Amino acid sequence: MDTENYCFCELAPLYILDLLGEQERAWVEQQIAECPDLAEELLSYESAATALPYSTPVLPMSDKLKDRLFDRLGLDSPPLETIPVPQSTPSAPHLAIRAQELDWQPHPTPGVMIAIVHRDEATRELVGFLKAEPGVCYPWHRHAATEEIFMMEGDLVIGNEVYGAGDYIRSQPGSSHAPFTNGGCRFFFHTSIDDEYPVTV
Repeated sequence: MDTENYCFCELAPLYILDLLGEQERAWVEQQIAECPDLAEELLSYESAATALPYSTPVLPMSDKLKDRLFDRLGLDSPPLETIPVPQSTPSAPHLAIRAQELDWQPHPTPGVMIAIVHRDEATRELVGFLKAEPGVCYPWHRHAATEEIFMMEGDLVIGNEVYGAGDYIRSQPGSSHAPFTNGGCRFFFHTSIDDEYPVTV
């Protein structure tokens, strides 16, 4: 392997963007293994790369854009669009929803129920509760904005970490994962309407 002309600072950004060949990727990983401080440098490149898509001004989305796109592709509209969202009246200073009033709806993922309590088309925010039966694996998705999860009960496995009741999980824009639960779970979430999911979801 001729690595004499390799430079970590040149290859690391390409590594983050998954643009390297097998030999170059192996070289970058070897450098990190030999010098753990380089992992911090790699993280700084990753932070910069994940921020790129969000550095441009946000343009307003035209009405029914998603419906038109799905129609053109010959697909059904995303199921989450039909989940009812409680609305506060203009005269009410706040909206309160009692636990027994949550409107649980089946999620496209088998074994998952979801209760949306707030949806804002202008800010693209989606807020609600999710509960999953034991053994459920939530589909892979990429976050369009920050995702926040507050665990209420059960376990949620993300990567190599297991989270339980009382834990707070914050995922950065551009990050992705496919969490699962061993014994079932319930949590509160605050995420983006525009999170990316596989077409099959």
